[in-house]
Amino acid sequence: MNGLTTSSERNKTSWILVCISTMLTASIIFWYFNNPEGFIENGIGFRTDVFSNIFIWIFALFILMGYIAYTCIAIPFVKAHLFTISWLKVIGVWAAIVGGIVEEVIFRHLLMEYLLTIGASDVMQILISGILFGIAHGLWVLLKGDWKFALPAIISTTILGSLLAMLYIMAGRSTFAPILAHILINMFIEPWLMLSAVSGKWASK
Repeated sequence: MNGLTTSSERNKTSWILVCISTMLTASIIFWYFNNPEGFIENGIGFRTDVFSNIFIWIFALFILMGYIAYTCIAIPFVKAHLFTISWLKVIGVWAAIVGGIVEEVIFRHLLMEYLLTIGASDVMQILISGILFGIAHGLWVLLKGDWKFALPAIISTTILGSLLAMLYIMAGRSTFAPILAHILINMFIEPWLMLSAVSGKWASK
């Protein structure tokens, strides 16, 4: 790994992840203490009925395995370090957990529930949620101004966001399954995805 990325690039990646994770952790703490029961039941979507439908979890597994496989094919750098353990990976796990929670609360629960209140159909909710999710994640790829990888990143994360939105609706508008799928995806591909964006070494093996 040392031959692929510099100490400066790894340190920059760690600081980016630490700063983002700190803000996201603060958001989770605020949401929880502001309304503990509401956050657990509605924000996290932890309800007993979610566990009674096996198709929810089959679909969640499909999303999880599919996106990890795609990322490994599209970005060899991530595949090469998929099972690498380091101090940066520890930070990546923290980022994976809080990022998965906050992003699903925002892009699925808050956004899609708002769209529902203004009369948007399920299809429109899925499309809008997916597109905004894709745009938000595609911006990271532009850290190096590399449009060659930016467009595929936007398209792939739009598809991922749309699938997670479908899972949200399938689960009775509960974010629990999407959160778990999102966290597990992040745990596999981070911090290497962020490091590849910072270093510009997408294809390094």
